[in-house]
Amino acid sequence: MTSLFRYGRRPLLVLAAAACVAAGTTGTLGAGAAVRPASAGSGAAAVGARTALPHTRPAAAASKRYATLYFSRSEVTGADTCTQDDSGIARLDTTVAPYLQSLGMSGTGSLVTSVTHKTKNNCTHNGDSLTASWAQATSLAQTYGWHFVSATATYARNIASLPPTRQQAETCGSANTIDNHGLPGAHGLIAYPGAQGLPTDVQAKYGARCFAWGREYDKSGATTAAMGTTAPYWQFTRALNGGPCNDPVAACYTIPAQGSTLYATPAEIIALVDALKPGQWLTLQSYILVTGKNPPYAQNGTRWNCNSSDPDLHWTNDVERYCYNDFQQVVRAIKARGITVTDPLTGGVAFGRPASYP
Repeated sequence: MTSLFRYGRRPLLVLAAAACVAAGTTGTLGAGAAVRPASAGSGAAAVGARTALPHTRPAAAASKRYATLYFSRSEVTGADTCTQDDSGIARLDTTVAPYLQSLGMSGTGSLVTSVTHKTKNNCTHNGDSLTASWAQATSLAQTYGWHFVSATATYARNIASLPPTRQQAETCGSANTIDNHGLPGAHGLIAYPGAQGLPTDVQAKYGARCFAWGREYDKSGATTAAMGTTAPYWQFTRALNGGPCNDPVAACYTIPAQGSTLYATPAEIIALVDALKPGQWLTLQSYILVTGKNPPYAQNGTRWNCNSSDPDLHWTNDVERYCYNDFQQVVRAIKARGITVTDPLTGGVAFGRPASYP
């Protein structure tokens, strides 16, 4: 069930490499703690050195602005009762990734590791979305320099209630699974399911030990360098949420929508880009990016219209759909302002978090 609180402890309306181990930037993990390269799984060499991003020391980070283009659960395309339907979808692998590469950027996807299959897509979001397979994630990493972080092992709705062995498996274990598939960036971030609120004790005991950051939704989306030295190391993420349009006299202003009360206009998000200061990192989260008008689905209830030249008339009836043309406006603004697009692990090292984890 989609609700206003589904993806964060705050309402979405107010929300919101290949790996390298940089010498001298590794933080303390405790006496005698074993460490591994932050994302050097058994197949990491296949990703290629060109996907690795240079880590920046905290002193240098104070003069730079960072951004991460984050794609929740790596939702690669749409579906109608779990049957793939690319109509009106800017696919993650064939449209979004090449576009970002053309701007000199790459994305960061998250994976629910226990339901990620070798080549088959997993069906999610009430049968309306398909997530990337391991093969697709590997292709995104090798071809477009993408990084992948954890959305936990099973997307457990109340991780804090699980026994310690399960909490370990959901957190550190999921990062190690991503490592073992040779994908870069696994230890950069853990994105806990939002419906449960922030599992602060789990983050303190496991998340902070095995990841640079734990995701927290926030209206600003901006993480400061000081947060890299503040346990248990939450970072701020802003979602590009769909919803009714922003013109109060238009019919789309009152459409029923799940998960959000108003569409996030590109102007609203670009204002966050413009507000970003040196020593800050902006994380923008997308789900599925859509084009034109929705197709005539048989069962899928998601609807949208991105055709107007006025973004105030763009709308979707589900928080997990956002207009691709508006997304493009946002990333062009990031490019024009010289903001460094990077992954959470690199951002973490820049802000003083370790480069390697157990």
